[in-house]
Amino acid sequence: MKNKVILLSLFSIFLLNTLTAQKIVALHSATGVQFFSDDNPLQSAYTAAVNNDTIYLPGGSFAVPPKFEKKLRIIGAGHYPSATGATWKTILSGNINLWSGADSLYLEGIKGSDLNFNTNQSINNVVIQRCKLNNININGDRSNPSENCIFRENVFNALNVANLLNSSFFNNIIQQHVNSARNLTFLNNIFLYAYHYNPVFNYANNCMIKNNVFLQTDGYHGIADGAGQSTYSHNIVCFAFDPNNTSSFGTDPLLDSNYTMTRANVLVNQTGGTFDYSHDYHLQTAAQANLGDDSTVVGIYGGFFPWKDESIPSNPHISSKNISNTTSTTGTIHIDVNVQAQDR
Repeated sequence: MKNKVILLSLFSIFLLNTLTAQKIVALHSATGVQFFSDDNPLQSAYTAAVNNDTIYLPGGSFAVPPKFEKKLRIIGAGHYPSATGATWKTILSGNINLWSGADSLYLEGIKGSDLNFNTNQSINNVVIQRCKLNNININGDRSNPSENCIFRENVFNALNVANLLNSSFFNNIIQQHVNSARNLTFLNNIFLYAYHYNPVFNYANNCMIKNNVFLQTDGYHGIADGAGQSTYSHNIVCFAFDPNNTSSFGTDPLLDSNYTMTRANVLVNQTGGTFDYSHDYHLQTAAQANLGDDSTVVGIYGGFFPWKDESIPSNPHISSKNISNTTSTTGTIHIDVNVQAQDR
């Protein structure tokens, strides 16, 4: 029954957006469904929401509230151009600022700017899935850290995570460096960062870094510097390194079964250090032979959360539409909409 309500709500949003040229936001709560179509519908839906509510965003651009202080689920239509032709992609204009009270916030299927956890505030159990965001900024001195957060199947620029502990990054594409990582897990990511003069990790302490692809070709600066005692296991590394000289992996690293490959032989179609929707991030045949510690491929298509092509959100997806420009002789309008259920 719940899935039918969600499907009907999404279809209503789509139809109203299409026929009225308005951006309609749906708020699902324990008491029913509300629709908002004013000049700032996301802000209006957020104001009306209480903890554990869900906000569904259609395609289009939405101004974000100045700060998020509630436990909410916010789900957009996706960010891949090839998957949002019928709906347009969901864009949040402005930084997404999380404050105390935003524990367990869930964000999926949007394109946005920076995601900021308020400095030295503990904001826990946040889940970010299938989004394209700029920088993740979780700053502070760890006197009041954020914990148990999960970031999976996203595209990020840089990660500044000094105030984040005991959290995980699964199957993401990360374009720039990672700053001040401590007690974090990085599984099945692709690190596009490949510039000289800096390592991928500016300090990685007691982190578990497994089954990733590192496109860094500068062995002198390598994967990490400073801190140390992180575990590097079953990663593809694109420079030659001496297992007896581990300086390319920070201080006192634990190395286990990492693979050295030439960058050109790793991914099917990828150049540069910037994410591109036209690139193909599957592994080439030779790279597929280098399995992770779980016997699946390394990189974003292996592990616990394999990358979902086109990053389609988990709610029903409107894949195509055909709406007549004219009415029939009986005054009706022909509408043909294809909606696909998602299994994850």
